[in-house]
Amino acid sequence: MKKLFLILTLAFASYIIDAQTINLVKDDYYAVNEDFFDALGQAGTLYNVKKLTVFDDGTAMISHTNENRYSLFDEKGKHLKDIEIYYEDGKKKPFNLQPVFGKINNLYFTGTNSQGIIYFFDDNGLIINEITIDCSVYNMIALNNNDIAFYGGTSWKTKWRDFAAILDVNTGKYKIIFDYFEDISSKDDDYYIYAKAHVNKRLEIFKVNDNLIVAIPQEGVLKFYDFAGNKVSEQKLNWKPKTLSVDEQKKIQTDAIAKYKQEAADTEYNPDLFKDFIKRLENGTNHITQPLTLSMFTSAMKGNGDNIIFFEYAEEAGKNSFHTYSVGQNKTISQNTFQCSDFDLSITKNKFVIHNGYVYGIQKVKGDKEELRLVRFEMK
Repeated sequence: MKKLFLILTLAFASYIIDAQTINLVKDDYYAVNEDFFDALGQAGTLYNVKKLTVFDDGTAMISHTNENRYSLFDEKGKHLKDIEIYYEDGKKKPFNLQPVFGKINNLYFTGTNSQGIIYFFDDNGLIINEITIDCSVYNMIALNNNDIAFYGGTSWKTKWRDFAAILDVNTGKYKIIFDYFEDISSKDDDYYIYAKAHVNKRLEIFKVNDNLIVAIPQEGVLKFYDFAGNKVSEQKLNWKPKTLSVDEQKKIQTDAIAKYKQEAADTEYNPDLFKDFIKRLENGTNHITQPLTLSMFTSAMKGNGDNIIFFEYAEEAGKNSFHTYSVGQNKTISQNTFQCSDFDLSITKNKFVIHNGYVYGIQKVKGDKEELRLVRFEMK
C-alpha cells in the first residue's frame, strides 16, 4: 500500500511523519552525560513527577508538586537546579501545589490549587504574585505578556460548566470565550460523578501561530480566536471520540474518594465541606451506568502550507498508537504508531510533549525498571 507522507515545516528544518510508523530517535546532543537520578528519582517514585513543561526558549521544567520541587533544565537538557517555591517573609507557606504550565513576564505560573490560587514565581522560587480564580483549571497557555488562555470548569447546581477563557494577569479577571454544560449530579445534589466533571475533557485549547484554538472533540469542531478572544472562524472535522468504560469510571471515582479523604485528614480547611463532598462521591458510584464519551489531544503544530496538525494521545502507558488530524484538509491524515528502540515509551499528556518539531519525554530506559530520563527525540 502506498504510504502517505506529511511534511511538517518548522523553524529551519522539515520533519517527515510516515503514515504507518513514526520512529523516535534519541537526540544524542541533548542531555549529554546528564545524571537524572537526583532530578527525576527512580521509577518507583514516578507519581511525584507530575508534569513536563517545555518553554518557548527550549528550557524545560519537571514539576514534583508533592515535594514542592520544580526541576529546571536548559535548552540542551542540562539540569540547572531544583526550585522550591516560597513567600518572601517565610511565614506563609504555599498550599496544595500544582504543576507549572508556562512562563509569562519571566515568571513561572502553576495551575490552580484546591483554593483556586495560581502562583507566579521567579527562577529562585520566590512567589512574586498570586491570582485566585473561582474554577478548576486543566490547561493554561501563555498568550503574550499580559494574558493566559485557560481551559477550566466549575459546578452549576446539577451541571458542570466547562469553558475556555482568557485571564488578564494584571487584573486577575478572566473573559469566557466559549462554554459547555454537562449533567453531573441529581437535582437534589446528593451524588457527584467525578469522571464527568474532571476526566471527561469536553474542550481543549492550543496556540498555533497567532491563533487560539478551542477544540471540541466530541463534536468534531474547531473554533479559532484571536488573542483578544474574538472568534475568527469555525471548522467541522471527522474526529472519532474515545470512550471511558463503566469500570474505568468507577476506578476514577474510588481514587477520588481516597484522594479527598487524605486531603481532609491533612488540612483543617473547611472539614465539613470535605465530609459532604466525599459522601456525594460515595453515592455517585452507583449512578455510573454508561460509558463516557471523551476525546483529547496532546499537541498542535503548524504543518506545511496552511495546515494545522493535531496529535491525539493515549493516557495509558503502552498504548503507543495515535491519530493525526489536518485542519487544512478537513480530514484524518493517518493513524500512526510510535517506535523506539532505546526506551519503553509512556505516552501521556504530562510526560510526552511535542514542541517545535521534537518530542520531549520523561521515559524509562528499555529493560530498566528504575531508570528515568528526560529525553528529546527526533521524528523519523
